[in-house]
Amino acid sequence: MAADRDARTERPSAGWVAVETLSATSLALYLSLRLDAPLVWLFLPLALLLLWRRPLSEYGLDLRLRPPSLAVHLGLGVTLLLLYGLAHAWVARTMLQQTFAPTVPANPAVDLVREFLGVAFPEEVFFRGYLQTRWNRVCGRNRRLFGAAVGPALLIQAVVFALCHLATGDWSRLRVFFFALLAGWLRERSGSVLAPAAYHAVANVWYRILTASFH
Repeated sequence: MAADRDARTERPSAGWVAVETLSATSLALYLSLRLDAPLVWLFLPLALLLLWRRPLSEYGLDLRLRPPSLAVHLGLGVTLLLLYGLAHAWVARTMLQQTFAPTVPANPAVDLVREFLGVAFPEEVFFRGYLQTRWNRVCGRNRRLFGAAVGPALLIQAVVFALCHLATGDWSRLRVFFFALLAGWLRERSGSVLAPAAYHAVANVWYRILTASFH
């Protein structure tokens, strides 16, 4: 049904969407770094969507967590965290010769809420909500991937997301490309940015725990 709606929607030109999304991304990246304000990733796309009177629900701001089911979310989330933890541990011990000393934040629940509101949700609204949807309008979604209709926009947003993380000068952060693919799929599967934002927040806290635990 969602794919049919995309097909019936008049498609904007690829050139216009490229200029629009590149300009918005560049401005958001500049302001977020210059002002140290990650919330720019939230307010800029919201301002654009409201200015152009575009329905927010079509851009993932219809806050639904499912589908898939909560059981699938739990199983998928735990599996991915364990796999990443094992990979991180292997690199830390084998390649970096680091030792392991478990370090847990004093208030992990507070960290999780702060991460969700301050970083994960704003970035998901921009990349998986605004950016992915704009390119869906151009490219369509003519493939099925584990129950979700997807198209080239899934790859486009993942590439842009990864490139934006190079602003820190750390090439290893290109690995976020793979998370962006998962987040983009979650956005298409549920029709909302809420699920990828939840995964995003948990992943960021988990990464900090792992980084603090290896020295």
